[in-house]
Amino acid sequence: MTRTVRYTLLSAMLLLAACAKQGMPSGGPKDETPPQVLRMRPDNRTLQRDKGEFAIDFDEYVVIKDAENNILVSPPMTQKPEYKTRGKSLVVRVQDTLQPNTTYVFQMKDAIADYNEGNLLPSLEYVFSTGAYIDSMTVRGRVVEALTHEANTEAMSVWLYTPDDYEQMLRSLADTAIRCPQPCYTTRCDKDGTFSLNYLRGGTYRCLAIADEDKNLVVSPTEAIAFLDSAVVALGMKDSVVLDSTHRYCQADSQRVALHYYTPRTAQQRIASSGFKGRGRVELASLLPMTAPHVDAGSEAVIWRLNAKRDTMTLWTLHERCDSLRLIVTDTSGLHDTLRLRYTHGRSLPQKGGGTPSAGIKLNYNKLPYYDTLRFTFTTPLDTARYPSDSVVRIMNLRDSSLAYCPVRIDSSLLRADIVYPFRAGAKYEIDIPRNRLYNIWNRGTDTLHAVVTVTEPEEYGTLNLAVVADVQQSLVVQLLDEKGATLRERRLDGSGTLQFPHLLPAKYRLRAIVDANANGQWDGGDLKQQQQPERVVYMRKVLDIRANWEYNEQLTIATSD
Repeated sequence: MTRTVRYTLLSAMLLLAACAKQGMPSGGPKDETPPQVLRMRPDNRTLQRDKGEFAIDFDEYVVIKDAENNILVSPPMTQKPEYKTRGKSLVVRVQDTLQPNTTYVFQMKDAIADYNEGNLLPSLEYVFSTGAYIDSMTVRGRVVEALTHEANTEAMSVWLYTPDDYEQMLRSLADTAIRCPQPCYTTRCDKDGTFSLNYLRGGTYRCLAIADEDKNLVVSPTEAIAFLDSAVVALGMKDSVVLDSTHRYCQADSQRVALHYYTPRTAQQRIASSGFKGRGRVELASLLPMTAPHVDAGSEAVIWRLNAKRDTMTLWTLHERCDSLRLIVTDTSGLHDTLRLRYTHGRSLPQKGGGTPSAGIKLNYNKLPYYDTLRFTFTTPLDTARYPSDSVVRIMNLRDSSLAYCPVRIDSSLLRADIVYPFRAGAKYEIDIPRNRLYNIWNRGTDTLHAVVTVTEPEEYGTLNLAVVADVQQSLVVQLLDEKGATLRERRLDGSGTLQFPHLLPAKYRLRAIVDANANGQWDGGDLKQQQQPERVVYMRKVLDIRANWEYNEQLTIATSD
């Protein structure tokens, strides 16, 4: 074979390989389309049905996703239907006896997905009637959390009762011998908290929303709940105009009901956890906040303190080696517990240098707000009997190297010490506290502390002046929130008035007011049994964008009802 022939054959082989590579299929774009309904058997919205079996044919193979939670039947059935797939069809077999002259709605939310890619069909309804017509009334609304006004992402169900069944349900909460009736219509909220109960029989109903965690269609005293004070009238739906292949229908622009849910506080106050956290130190956590606790430790002398939420008590014995206690803890919140605690001997860590361990001391921040006090915190209460008479803290101004000494002021908690010194705005200081200048109740001296602290300036903050215009007679708790809804500051007010929130760092803030009906300074939920709604919460719609060195004037209006 000549060289020319060899080159010709090689070129041909490379050309064939390239052509083969170019001709390979790419597979095409990923399928992101949910299954499409081809037909329903029998047709949707058929009448005079004596059996509930039906099938829905799709354009591709489908699977069922969590039918128990994602397929809702209204009115509810005692025996749950059977759901199966057969080829490209969903087949439903009704196990229960159908009620006469009743419109049934099968509501499927994220229950159907295609077999290959798992694309969910967001919503699908199948409706039929055992009577001569389809009921055509509706109740619509939105469910939000009473304090935050946020929806609970489909966790809430909405139930309708006849007025008589609603009264029987309330009686069953007080007397367990009375049977709690099931609702006559049910649905589940969408992700934004909205709901539509369609194809209802005309009339008036009592409405509530509930986190039916056990799926038993019975009101539980521990489940989050919302209810309306009065009956709601079902209004007419518009003509049945099909919007798309999922057979959704236009609805009347009826009045929307607003439901505000809360979690009932049904638990009795008690100590939820307790135990030694080391020799001489005990921690007690209560189920509910403590109001005015009293501790009886017998012959053992103790010091105790509550955390900011008042639901955790830390207790120290004056005898550091104490390893057993009998405590009687009482509180006006209903707490009355007797505790017997014993320290479990663990492995002790060696101390540096083999000497007596020192008392812990911590500086709260390295950037001191110009309007605040520089303070230290301690893990164990201080011994005020050994409070030094001379200056404790060495302070050097790093800008002019001036040097000063000052004392500290121990507050009533014995866990905090404030530095008594006129720090200058914008200045930078070096702080030193020598070892063993302060002692705790166990005769342990503090470690040496060295820190550098910068003081802020007034121009770094903004100020909010708030005018509150209220048409209510109750007390108000006005709260300043961060973007995530955490409470940063709060003020109490009786009716209308003006408030100021100074020293705000540049950020976005929100405002809300709690209509504090019982004047206890906090938000309280409701009581279904007593038909008492949760305390009303009003939000300022505007998000406040506070900038440094700016002053803002805003108004929060609280009407009799929103």
